[in-house]
Amino acid sequence: MTSDSASAHNGGSPGPSAASGAAPSVFPTLGVIVSALLLGSAGLYVILAEASAPTAAFLRCWIAVIVLAPLAILELRRRGRLPPKALIVAGVSGAALGIDYVLWAQSVLDAGVGVSTVLISVQVIVFPALVWVLGGARPGWLFLCCIPIMIVGMLLTGGVFGADEGAANPARGAIFGVLSGILYGIYIFGIHHCRKAAPSFVVAPVAVGTIAAGLMTAIAGVALGGLDFDLGWDGWAWMVALAVFGQALSWVLLSISSPLVTVSRTAALMLLQPLSAVVLGALIAGERLQPAQWIGAVLVVVIVWAVGGGPEALRRRR
Repeated sequence: MTSDSASAHNGGSPGPSAASGAAPSVFPTLGVIVSALLLGSAGLYVILAEASAPTAAFLRCWIAVIVLAPLAILELRRRGRLPPKALIVAGVSGAALGIDYVLWAQSVLDAGVGVSTVLISVQVIVFPALVWVLGGARPGWLFLCCIPIMIVGMLLTGGVFGADEGAANPARGAIFGVLSGILYGIYIFGIHHCRKAAPSFVVAPVAVGTIAAGLMTAIAGVALGGLDFDLGWDGWAWMVALAVFGQALSWVLLSISSPLVTVSRTAALMLLQPLSAVVLGALIAGERLQPAQWIGAVLVVVIVWAVGGGPEALRRRR
């Protein structure tokens, strides 16, 4: 999850700290940092579990549902029913997330942890574009200028001028990574509107979206030849870690923390997601990106920072 996903959880506006002009509290900032690091490690869990892409996506969703369900029930008892519009939007966007998970898991297996996680950053362009087309909020010149640079960065990261020799299928992995990023942007756009329709709910929309995503991963699993649950104890342990830390805990933690931190600050902190994925892929999974891929990854990270409000944050400091 990159900068605009944080913006979505903020309902498109700065949190209380921005409104008051005071420095953000340490604990919400720490929450955003932890959630970014957890999301950045998700791809590594997929590789360590040695599960197929549909199986990894399916288990990621349904194990997370087990964690989220009790919390969602408590929230619904305290706050009443989730508004119908929020329920529908969460379900539809969650379905897009389910397909995203399948494509992204395959991208991880094909191209590696770092490449796949950097490529899903295309959502930082997709989300504002959807707001522009469907919401009428025209982005500024900076956003428009960033689009071609983002495309160049993704091409370089995807291996157009050389890829990691150890990657199984870098071309397919790059394509699936970009497609998953587009679907990720659709999910963020849906959650953005869901939060506006039901601002007092945090866990319930995530739980509904995760259930919808799980249903889509089940359909994808059947369509692609079935799901394989024979992962061994270690494989199941990594899948539980993915579902708990890379799904349920990270999303809920970000939902709680990001509204208490300014959008620009959250955007900068969420850059830890792709950066940590690249580092973990190199240190643990033995991935070796080519020079052109490093250049592309840096370009993508810079664009994420710029679109997420980085320049504005620098101007405020001055």
